[in-house]
Amino acid sequence: MESSNLSVFREYVDRMKEIRLLSTPDLDKITNADEYSRLLVDNFSKIGEMARENRKVIDEFIKPYLSRDSRINEHIKEELTLFSELLVEDSSNGEVDAHLAELLHDMLMMSEIGPDDAADDSARVIAMAKKVRRDYLIVSALSRYDNEELREVRSRAIENAEQLAKYLDKEKYIGLSEDAKGMLLQLNLMSALLYENNLQAMPSEYWQPCLAILDSGYGRLSDPFYRSSLPDYDWEAYEFRIYYYASFLAYSILPEDIAKRVYSYAQKALAFIRQTRSELIRSAVNEEQMRDLLYMASVQAKYTSAREACDMFYNEYLKVDRSDYSITGINKNLDTPSSYLLISKTMDLELSERDYDRYYEIEKNMLDYLYHIPKHSDVYMKCITLFINLPLYFREVPNAMSMEDFCVNGLAATHPPTYVHVNMVARLAECMARHLLKTQPELFIGFPGCETAEDALASKDRILNYTYRASLCHDIGKLFIIDTISMYGRALLDDEFSIIKNHPVVGADIALEHPSTRDYADVIKGHHLWYDCSRGYPAGFDTFKSPYKTVIDIVLAADCLDAATDTVGRSYNRGKTFSDYEKEVQEGAGTHYAPFLVDLFQVPALREDIEYLLSEGRRTLYRETFRLLKRNEA
Repeated sequence: MESSNLSVFREYVDRMKEIRLLSTPDLDKITNADEYSRLLVDNFSKIGEMARENRKVIDEFIKPYLSRDSRINEHIKEELTLFSELLVEDSSNGEVDAHLAELLHDMLMMSEIGPDDAADDSARVIAMAKKVRRDYLIVSALSRYDNEELREVRSRAIENAEQLAKYLDKEKYIGLSEDAKGMLLQLNLMSALLYENNLQAMPSEYWQPCLAILDSGYGRLSDPFYRSSLPDYDWEAYEFRIYYYASFLAYSILPEDIAKRVYSYAQKALAFIRQTRSELIRSAVNEEQMRDLLYMASVQAKYTSAREACDMFYNEYLKVDRSDYSITGINKNLDTPSSYLLISKTMDLELSERDYDRYYEIEKNMLDYLYHIPKHSDVYMKCITLFINLPLYFREVPNAMSMEDFCVNGLAATHPPTYVHVNMVARLAECMARHLLKTQPELFIGFPGCETAEDALASKDRILNYTYRASLCHDIGKLFIIDTISMYGRALLDDEFSIIKNHPVVGADIALEHPSTRDYADVIKGHHLWYDCSRGYPAGFDTFKSPYKTVIDIVLAADCLDAATDTVGRSYNRGKTFSDYEKEVQEGAGTHYAPFLVDLFQVPALREDIEYLLSEGRRTLYRETFRLLKRNEA
């Protein structure tokens, strides 16, 4: 009979799955916009209740052990180990909560090793091998953008993998249990993926240790010592993993010499998948993905031109079934066109009118595909994970989508609560700017083209349009962390909050790359900084030096106002009233908030407009969102 603690842990995992489904309701079962709005409010109320239950689990069963110096007893250790495995190895989701699993692993490892003893080698190897899997999930999430945290996490992960690899020494290996040997072989290979680098060009020296892992694995295939030690091991799957993991590196930007070696492995992978009879391998990987990876490597190895590869990707893309959400369908609808965009951008392909049409078709169809995602969590999260990289591959071209439109529509397709949020912030900010222009137009002196208050009044439409559109884009950095901001089921861990704190910088960096969003970079970067820059993030950005200082302060206020009064997407907090928020502004004037807000909020016409936006305006926005989603699902 299962212990009560294990039952609690399984219930935690079940709640996390249910929360994902509740946060993305199936529109097929909803008939009108009012029902959609009510359902979201009801769902997020349920999410709040479940999140509170999950926080109790962490408070009662996890936190007490985080500060303990003594070792955890074997019974509790076994239960927490199973909990950790449930969080990353669930068959339907792939992963439920990798970050919490990593926290549990570190806690158990600290408990396992006392000051005067060492853990059993087999147990240690199994723990270190499982850590490689968790590390990969976390590195993969962080590698959507380059930052110091990614470098630190990757460095620690590689260090763990290098320590694990020492157990492949024959003298150490021979004494391990069969389970430890099998996990050691498999996860040592997976450690090569820790070097994956999204759109960061790295020198050949960086990739040498990565390929050495795979080359050593290839050598073990013909070594009778390893074969005889595990005669029942799935050596066919082991061989394919070598080829597949090496091929997967083609998604990175590779030097020519490294790309040639990756291409050689990709050839082996494609040949292997075509002849294997293993249902296990065929269910995990398909021939189309292996072909795409081969072409990606071939272009970087300079065996194939970027034009030839892009034409091939596009021609394959034309064959897709837009309603296919199988592994093969997801690959064809998202991976193949992503490869087209990636090669086009990284190889700086010279584009023609034909390419412009292709870009628009691909961008529109990918968003449509995302709108239609079945809301079952395994399919949904797989698609979301693939979509997250698309802003990196995006390239603004004539007659296609602007970066601004792509990001805003991307939020609608992947995370409707954030889509509603950015639209609410845009409407609130525009409202504040409109009334501020009437009462204190001099505050806009310094805005481009405005040297006097009269200039500001003459530029009213331009200022309001800028404020509205910059507000729409203020959270585009969240496109890279949809999976993290969707973690409604518990309080955020420290590293998750650190990830979220990066979204203004990530969003600003992406915005600077594209003409349609370039002018909004300061607003995107500064919307979480306090008025006096004493707190908030990112540190070191002085908003007083920006020509858009007043707009930044307005967007900060609108962002906080919507967050404070929202009852959807903020399951950890009950919505406040405008009067509650106004008190916060008065208390924080001159530090957190711009001093002009205190008088601005006393203007009767502004108060009336804001009260309308927070009530009927928000309901109208939810109706519009429903119609947008429903139209795209039709």
